[in-house]
Amino acid sequence: MAFLLPAIGGCSSSESKLVTVCEEVLKLRLLAPAGYKRVEIKESNEPLNRADYKRYLAGDEYGPLIQGARMKDFDQGRVKPLMFEVLITYDAPNAYGTPIRSTSRCQYPTDNEDTSRADRLYVMVDGKTNAEWLETQR
Repeated sequence: MAFLLPAIGGCSSSESKLVTVCEEVLKLRLLAPAGYKRVEIKESNEPLNRADYKRYLAGDEYGPLIQGARMKDFDQGRVKPLMFEVLITYDAPNAYGTPIRSTSRCQYPTDNEDTSRADRLYVMVDGKTNAEWLETQR
C-alpha cells in the first residue's frame, strides 16, 4: 500500500527522519549545497518482493547464515519488508551558479515499518549508497 504526503517549503516538525536523512545525503552530493532549495517532497512505501529482499540482505553486514534465516522468515510470512521512497524535487545551482530544478529518489529498505533508524549509510540516493557514490568521486 503506497501513500503520498506532499510537503512544500522548509522543514516541518512532523517531518520524518527519513526525509531529513535523505536531504542530508542529497546536499552532500551537490556542487553548491548552500544553494539548495526544497520544492516538494513525496513519500511512499511498498512491499519488497523476494528477489528485492534477497538483494537487500546481500548488502547486509550479517553473514550467509543470518541472511538465510531471514529469507526463511520472509518465505514463512514472519517478516514483511518494505521499501520506503522519498522523491525530492529541489532547485540547486549548477557549475555556473544557475539554479536548476531536479528530482532525486531516495530509498530505504527495512524489515519493518520503522524508518526512525534511517541513517546516511543505509539510504540510497539516485540508486547509490553513500559508499557507492564516494567510490565514483575518485
